[in-house]
Amino acid sequence: MPLLESCWSPCIWSSNVKAGSNAVAIYTAAMSIVLITFIGYQMAGGDSTQIWNPLFEADVRGSLQVFGIIFIIILFGLFISSILMVIGMNIWMRGLMLPWMLTMGLIITFQCVFSLWLIGGYYIYLEATFAALLNFLWLGYNIYCWLCVFSQYQVILEMQSPNIEILVEY
Repeated sequence: MPLLESCWSPCIWSSNVKAGSNAVAIYTAAMSIVLITFIGYQMAGGDSTQIWNPLFEADVRGSLQVFGIIFIIILFGLFISSILMVIGMNIWMRGLMLPWMLTMGLIITFQCVFSLWLIGGYYIYLEATFAALLNFLWLGYNIYCWLCVFSQYQVILEMQSPNIEILVEY
């Protein structure tokens, strides 16, 4: 039994989780491209001095380059797994949905830890607390998107499960 029957949010609405999962794949692919571009801009010497930025305290010539490459690799993996997820849903192969679910789970975990770090480290600054609040809202949206895809995974699992009834009593 899937957790969700439809996918509804302020940005995505569909009457079933398959269409919602397709929209989530488009959202995560677009988010990956935007964030890869933003991180590349920062690695090339762009402004990374905002307190809400995960690369805020990174050294431009050292740790920013290392963590920027790690973030780009993870986001590129999310982009590829979004494509695989759409293919998997179309051919009813739930194994192709697992990379997206794992990668998005990693991103959700990072998002939660980053927001807690913002509150714990910079709670005296109102803009850091507000940024953490907005990040928690975005985190909630990402969790809902993950649940929508997980529900589609459960639908495929249920459809692929054999319906065998044993008529002989023991």
